[in-house]
This record gives sequence, C-alpha cells and structure tokens, in this order.
Amino acid sequence: MTNVDHPVHRIDLRVLLLEGRTSLMIGAGVLALCLLGAEVLATFASGTFLKILRESLTIGGWVAMWRPMQIFLYEWWPLVRRSRIYHSLSRAKVHVSQGKP
Repeated sequence: MTNVDHPVHRIDLRVLLLEGRTSLMIGAGVLALCLLGAEVLATFASGTFLKILRESLTIGGWVAMWRPMQIFLYEWWPLVRRSRIYHSLSRAKVHVSQGKP
C-alpha cells in the first residue's frame, strides 16, 4: 500500500479534489458570465460608472476562480505530505528497552 493509498488519506484527497472540481465548474461559470457581462457593458461604457462596473465584473469573475486555484495549486500538497509522513512512521522500527529504575 503506497502512502496515498491509505483509506483515510485517499478519502480526504478524493473529497478535496471533488470540491476542487465543483469549485472549478462554478468559478468558470461565474467567470464566463462576468466576462460576458463586461463585454456587453464595453459596448455601452461611455460613462465612468459603466467603466467601473465593467472592471468590477472582470475582477469579480477572476476572484471566483480563487478557490479552485487554491485547491489545485496548494491545498492537496499537505495531504500528500502528511500521508508520506504517516507512511514512513508506519514502517519505522521501534525498539522498547527497559531503562534504569
């Protein structure tokens, strides 16, 4: 059994990656809608308020991608690292000896 194959770590990683995929689908949808809305506003963006709204939609769309990026770039590494540590500890040889009273 490899370090990521331990049932608990496999479940944690699977749940995290499922959350990442769900977040990615939601984030990509929000990003697409925001960019589409920003494009529509670009045709009417003659006033300052509409330009601010257009830029806000663009920024908001990219912020919606924050969580999926965080999961796929950073959050899965600690789970794999912890799994490797536990795997190494499970293979460690331990000797117990009686010390001086």
